[in-house]
Amino acid sequence: MSQVIKQNVQTFQTVLEKVPELRYAGDPVLREAATIVALDEGIPIAKNLENVLLKYREITSWGRGLAAPQIGENKSVFITYVDNKTEVFINPRITEKSSETNFYKELCMSVGIVTADVERPAWIVMEWTDESNTVKSERFDGFKARLYQHEEAHLRGRLNIDDAIPGSIEVIAFDPLKEQLRNTR
Repeated sequence: MSQVIKQNVQTFQTVLEKVPELRYAGDPVLREAATIVALDEGIPIAKNLENVLLKYREITSWGRGLAAPQIGENKSVFITYVDNKTEVFINPRITEKSSETNFYKELCMSVGIVTADVERPAWIVMEWTDESNTVKSERFDGFKARLYQHEEAHLRGRLNIDDAIPGSIEVIAFDPLKEQLRNTR
């Protein structure tokens, strides 16, 4: 286990050196509610987020989403990278969520190599504007529901460690690509 932690510390050191745009827990921008943006302001922010996320993924091999506050922009924009494509979410808001929940050991680029087991609704309905200025509303479940809730929380000034199950915050000593949604803790 200590060898895995050492490797993760080395990877984080590389991230610190090569991805200076990232903001970390303790930075006040991560605790503020993001402001609504116009499309012409949101698109360049989304492009910048994509560049940072792809640089991070090149170093770590993981990372599925990034919100504007995580690069110092207090704006209501996040992107995701799923199935080898980027999706843009401008002014997203969750309009419905299930009472059924699940658990997942979440990583967050803004908390380094720390993971937290977080309970979240199993499905959500989200409304947002995409990069072509189309307002969308869709129900998501499974991993996408989890990912979108994590990124949307950043826009409300919350990190995964804020919503951690008590006693579940730990240094990552597992392969995050093998983590699965669970119905029980």
